[in-house]
Amino acid sequence: MAAPEASRAASASGAAVPVPPPPPAGGARRASAGRGSGPVLLAAAGPLSAVAAAVAVATGVLTAPTALLGLALLGAAAAILRALLEPAAGGLPPLAQALALIRGRRAIFPRDFSGAKLERWQIEAMLEAARWAPTHKKTEPWRFVVLGGQAKGEFEALTIKLCRERLPADKAEATVAKLERKAGKDWKSVSNYIAICMKRHADQLPEWEEVAAVSCAVQNAWLAATAAGVACYWSSWQEAARTAPEMLEFLGMEPGDQCLGFIVAGVAEPGRAEGYKAARRPLEAIAEWRL
Repeated sequence: MAAPEASRAASASGAAVPVPPPPPAGGARRASAGRGSGPVLLAAAGPLSAVAAAVAVATGVLTAPTALLGLALLGAAAAILRALLEPAAGGLPPLAQALALIRGRRAIFPRDFSGAKLERWQIEAMLEAARWAPTHKKTEPWRFVVLGGQAKGEFEALTIKLCRERLPADKAEATVAKLERKAGKDWKSVSNYIAICMKRHADQLPEWEEVAAVSCAVQNAWLAATAAGVACYWSSWQEAARTAPEMLEFLGMEPGDQCLGFIVAGVAEPGRAEGYKAARRPLEAIAEWRL
């Protein structure tokens, strides 16, 4: 069943912000109950611990220094739990929820798409998140072109045509055959392609800074997609097609602008997204502390 029409709220800039449909009442009650219990327990833990330590010292179970050390450790643990569970300043989500969303992001591929169409509010939520990425000198270099319906088919046909014309003959044959197989199978289950474009400000910034800004925007969009139930991945696409003047014209880009790939988006088959697992090296392997 299609999701209800998205409501809108005003953003800090005054623009309309897409708001996803509200969760079922039961789910909302469970989430509310979970949020309320954590702070209550944390608030009670301090006084109870102090009373328990005083009783332990008075009865000779613990020495005073040991009791003080225990209270200090409990205080540190409570501070960590408070940072994870309590809402952050300004109404932001608790750290635990933010980390769960980041760790839950996955690249999900069309072979696991159902073929269902995304709702407009889902894509708007992705783009709304994207535009709040960091941007040096506020150039906001990101541009997005959402392709669906007839435009989606035209994009796929143009990709195949450009690969046939621009690749060396020996490579073109194999590449075109592969793409035609995808067009007959995987591409049919894609709801939308979102072109990731970069508008250059060569007089203000080096290229790498604007590439970095657009990459941050894509990560924001991907996290919003995860929260909104969108299955997707960032494809570099076929370079012969992505960088062709004909493709840049199709996307409405100007000279000097670049296309950095496409978000390939759809709806995952039930249970398929959960099958995508991920792992990362431990923090100790990628961070050095010099304090």
